[in-house]
Amino acid sequence: MKKIITGMIYNMFRSFEIWALLILVLLTSALYDFSSLRDLDCVNASVFGETITYNEDDPEIDTVIITPENISQYTFKDSGISASDVYRVGVEPISKDVYSKISDDMFNEPRSEMWSVFESIRDLDILPAVLMAIFIPVFFGRLFSNGTIKNYLSCGFSKAKIYLSSLVLTFVIDIAVFIIRFLMFLLMCCILHWQPPVYLPVLIPAAILSLLILFTLTSVCLASLFISTKRTIAFIVGFVMAFSFYISVSKVAMMLLWNYEELAINEVQTDEYKEILKEHGRSLTYEKFNYATVSSDYYYDGKVILGFGFDENFPEAFRYVMLAAIYADPVMVKSMSFSFVPYLLARDGVLYLSMGVNVFWTILATGIGVSVFRKREIHC
Repeated sequence: MKKIITGMIYNMFRSFEIWALLILVLLTSALYDFSSLRDLDCVNASVFGETITYNEDDPEIDTVIITPENISQYTFKDSGISASDVYRVGVEPISKDVYSKISDDMFNEPRSEMWSVFESIRDLDILPAVLMAIFIPVFFGRLFSNGTIKNYLSCGFSKAKIYLSSLVLTFVIDIAVFIIRFLMFLLMCCILHWQPPVYLPVLIPAAILSLLILFTLTSVCLASLFISTKRTIAFIVGFVMAFSFYISVSKVAMMLLWNYEELAINEVQTDEYKEILKEHGRSLTYEKFNYATVSSDYYYDGKVILGFGFDENFPEAFRYVMLAAIYADPVMVKSMSFSFVPYLLARDGVLYLSMGVNVFWTILATGIGVSVFRKREIHC
């Protein structure tokens, strides 16, 4: 395998595709990060000098005006609040003073920053995935179009070794473009003078998951190329996978499942929950992810005060099918979007479950690719 990989690397750096890939990662990352961070209030006010007004048309709620002069009152950077508290708000009990400062005094701006940095890390794979869906058919497609694969076979290399060598090189390129993508995000944060709340127990799993999703897409794309020996097929498969980041099976399944959910609490508990929210907000409640309903249960003083269940007429078999579709989807966490707080997804294992799912699909795609390719006749 070492000789095959060395030869592929030599050919890769002589080709224009790898340089085009790296340049496109740099350019698209800069544009993507600038446009996404440009929407942050703290960036608009501190960097671009804009004034943002909230609740201007609602006489019952105090108007909030964020200006370049007072932006430091709302941003995490100068708040004195720990990143841990920003991530845990509404999920675990925290100091009422801290909760009030974040939700009332700072108008939840630190939480907006938390969501932005989490989504930026979670979606680091999107641009590399699209570009790799183009790179793999073009570069590795040459193995079949110019007869290189026959040369490897005539030198005594097995089809399995050729395939696995291509996969290893693909993963190396994945890691390289992923690191570039991450560094460009950090650079844009520096350029825009943005210091978001960084909580590594959440962001590290999110970054690892993003890289594993990229591995899943590229392994499926490579498998489709070696199975079909057709660049066009690999292009189609790669772009279908990339498109699934936006309209995924799990997103559709969750919508169908939630249509049949109902509050599984009685009126006494409902009244109790309302009183707690009125007096303490979410500073004393504990949120827990419920895998059976793909929703959250809320606890206070050790007992459930708010949760969800299913209509008794809801077909149980259909529920299991929907749950399987959700948890087997490699991009399940992307589908959850704003439905669940990042801290909850990390603490209750949803991010780690999704990691395992992506490892499973990567191994499965590789196994099928190697198995089919070994039996396939090569015509170049």
